[in-house]
Amino acid sequence: MATRILAYFFFFIFLSPIYALGQGLKDVTILDSNANTANIVILDKITSKKNTHTIQINKKYKFYSLEVLVKRCVLDNSDGSLKTSVFMQIQDSNKKNKDQVYIYNGWMFSGFPSINPMEHVNYDVWIESCV
Repeated sequence: MATRILAYFFFFIFLSPIYALGQGLKDVTILDSNANTANIVILDKITSKKNTHTIQINKKYKFYSLEVLVKRCVLDNSDGSLKTSVFMQIQDSNKKNKDQVYIYNGWMFSGFPSINPMEHVNYDVWIESCV
C-alpha cells in the first residue's frame, strides 16, 4: 500500500508538470520550408522610410547593402494570443571588417522587439509575422 501511495505521489509531483507541458506544445507551429514566408519591416533611418518585405524562409533577400536570411519561424498560440519568433541572420555587404560575418544572428520576437534588436547605423529591422 505504501508503494502505491508513493507511486501516485511521484506521478503528481514530478510527472504531471511534464505532461502538462507536452499538452501545451500542440499549439506551436514551426515554419522552416521554402513554401513559407516571413514579413519583415526595414526602416531606413536616413530617409525615414518604412518598407515591409515578404521573404521566403531559407532564401536570402537583398535590400540595398543588407542581406537578410530567415532560417526558422515559430508561431506560438499556446496562451490564446499568436506570438511570432524568427531566427534571422543579417549581413552587411558594405562592412570592410570581414572578421564579423553577421551584423545580426539570433532570434527576433514580434511581440517584444526590444528584447533582441538589430543594431545598425542606417537600418532597423524587425519581424511582423510569418505565413
